[in-house]
Amino acid sequence: MADWRKFLDDLMTAAKIEEVRSAIAVVRADTNVKVVPFGRRENNRGAIEVATDPARSLIERVTNAHDALLEYEHARHNGLPVCRSPREAAEAWLDVPMKGGLSALTPKQRQNLAGDTVLRLDPGEGWQSRILTVIDRGSGIAPGDMEGTILSLNESNKIQKHYLAGTYGQGGSSTLAFSRFVLIASRAADSSEIAFTVVWYEDLPADQYKTGRYVYLTDNGAIPVVTAAGADPERGTTIRHFGYDLTTYTASIGPKSLYGALQRVMFDPVAPIRFENAVAGWNRTIKGSRNALNGAVDQDDENAKGPEIDYRIPMFNLSLGEHGEIGVEYWVLARSLGKDGKASNNRPSRAFVDEAKPIVFTHNGQNQGELSGRIVKKDADLPFLQAQGRLIVHVSCDRLAPAAKRKLFSSTREQWKEGFVYETIQAEIVNILKSDDELRRLNEEARDQSLKDKDESAKKQIQRQVAKMLRLVGPALAEAAGTKKEGGGDPPKPKLGPKKLPEPIETH
Repeated sequence: MADWRKFLDDLMTAAKIEEVRSAIAVVRADTNVKVVPFGRRENNRGAIEVATDPARSLIERVTNAHDALLEYEHARHNGLPVCRSPREAAEAWLDVPMKGGLSALTPKQRQNLAGDTVLRLDPGEGWQSRILTVIDRGSGIAPGDMEGTILSLNESNKIQKHYLAGTYGQGGSSTLAFSRFVLIASRAADSSEIAFTVVWYEDLPADQYKTGRYVYLTDNGAIPVVTAAGADPERGTTIRHFGYDLTTYTASIGPKSLYGALQRVMFDPVAPIRFENAVAGWNRTIKGSRNALNGAVDQDDENAKGPEIDYRIPMFNLSLGEHGEIGVEYWVLARSLGKDGKASNNRPSRAFVDEAKPIVFTHNGQNQGELSGRIVKKDADLPFLQAQGRLIVHVSCDRLAPAAKRKLFSSTREQWKEGFVYETIQAEIVNILKSDDELRRLNEEARDQSLKDKDESAKKQIQRQVAKMLRLVGPALAEAAGTKKEGGGDPPKPKLGPKKLPEPIETH
């Protein structure tokens, strides 16, 4: 008989894939332990392998964790007040103001709230095989509900819950495609039971099947259940991804880091998360780039004073007629300075967005797509602000009409659909940027700075070339000068000694 308690404990502490394999082999020695296809679908790869970016896929798990928090608060408040969006729910039940968002909270308030959603990065076998754990203190899931919720595909559990962000019932499962094994364990609030299982990709005989499938463990056809012990969480869900491929995110800070991706994609989250990076050895609060741009600073942030802003337009709403409204705001960052106090070539926007795509579209705070900097450079005629990486534009689509959202957003949340709504919004953004006199002035100022930088660069280049020339021909010139001094021209006249008196002449 399988020892499920030991199995769960082993997987909660496993640090290598081989440990997971060994634990699975032990429980599968019990003939009652079977695997079933994820979502109860034999052909489930198409619904699971929808994502292309491991960081964006992981953020779907974080979004589900936030939904679990709001679900817990919804039950605790008996569904009152009635909230029509995650933003309204966060204000009503988590005390996060709709207007200021997380930037309106104190660092201590953000830190406390972030403790309810934790993302932990452990070394594993390397960047191609990390361990990523997502932990929430939300509503949790009862054993009988596991297969119809977190182990399902395209169910309608959230379709009528306007206070939650989830809709399609498949986003979180996309992390399975980037993992070797995934442990999913959950304890419902006010329950003493923990339901759990392990998911992985199973190859099938190639002579019979075109493809394999994702499967999970069952005990006599049911989800394994154990009684909670003293060290177990009192409620919520824990998901451990073993062998998670983060090859494209090998840095600890910056655009090529998981930390940077979290800030960029969770541009304006309804709640913060705690990111525990055991690889780099630090913990930080993730609050999203928008809140950082609006002045929110937390302990151990890269910039303890926050970004320096030259110009900012707070969010305003723009009507699109029958398509609803969009919210628009933008920032112009000050030029980066080097250690010598002079302007550097670093683009300040890269700390907050993809510098090549500085116009960010969000829905429920999550980055749903970005417009190329070409729009800023050519269409809005602000080439020097784009070249210096200083302009960031945020377009909130929360108040678009449902039909417009359907036409604009894809179910993967990785990119939008091009079409009439997309073109309409893009045209409005260009008009806003072109009509802002202060942006034009700042662009001219940036042009002058760029010309000055080019002059200084040319001057330094000439100085370097002259210095190089002197290093090459200087010794030869010195040698030639020395040779002339020693052997060239008329020979030196010999020095005359004391004048000798003439010999006396004898006379006879």
